[in-house]
Formats: sequence, structure tokens, C-alpha cells
Amino acid sequence: MAKIYSLKKGAVIPDAIVAIAQSEGVKSASIQSIGGVESLKLGYYNSATKKYEEHSYEEFMEVTGLIGNIALKDGKPFLHAHGTFGRRDGTVVGGHLLTARVSPLLEVVVEPTLNEVKREFDEDTGLYVIK
Repeated sequence: MAKIYSLKKGAVIPDAIVAIAQSEGVKSASIQSIGGVESLKLGYYNSATKKYEEHSYEEFMEVTGLIGNIALKDGKPFLHAHGTFGRRDGTVVGGHLLTARVSPLLEVVVEPTLNEVKREFDEDTGLYVIK
């Protein structure tokens, strides 16, 4: 059954969402969030180099959609999320969430899955993928 949580100003994502999973004993789940952030680091996966290109933003943005999942990586909950983030002028940025600082809040829905999902390193992609 899904639960809704509210993260307060200053909370760091993904750490705060992983902490919820750990405290609730959630090993695998679907997540979705809305709210705001004051700093943000997104990644764009370059399949040629097998590395993320990082893009940092130091401005308030509304979280127009943050979706992802929690799975076990090395026996611990791990958040994989992508999001879109709205600027004051109506433009958006989006990509793979690396880290963000919440401001003023973030509402997070965590819906545990029936199966226990694990991530393992995949040589072909250079990523930790669901096995």
C-alpha cells in the first residue's frame, strides 16, 4: 500500500527518500514526487562514453514530476529517478536525478512492489540494472 511523505526544506534527495525506504523496511518500490528544489544536479547518460554528463542548477525550480523506483543495490535501498523541473519563465529542465536540495517541501509517494528488485552491474551498459 502506498504512503505519502513530506520532505522539508534542506532535505537532500536521494538520501532522504532512501532513508524513508530504510526506516519503513521498503526493499522495492515505485516513487513519484512533486514540490520544489533550490539546487539540482541532473545527469544525461552518454551511451558512447558510458558515463553521465552532469548539469548543475542553483535556482528555485518546481518539481513538475519526479518518478522512479527503489531497488536493492549491494543489499541496500537505492533510488533511480528521472524528473522535470520548472523554471519561473515556464521552461523546464529534465533528466536523471543525481542530487537535489528540497525547498520549500517535496511530497513523495512511495508504493512498495510485490517483488524484491535487485540491481547488478552490467558490463555492456556500464550501469547498475535491474536483474
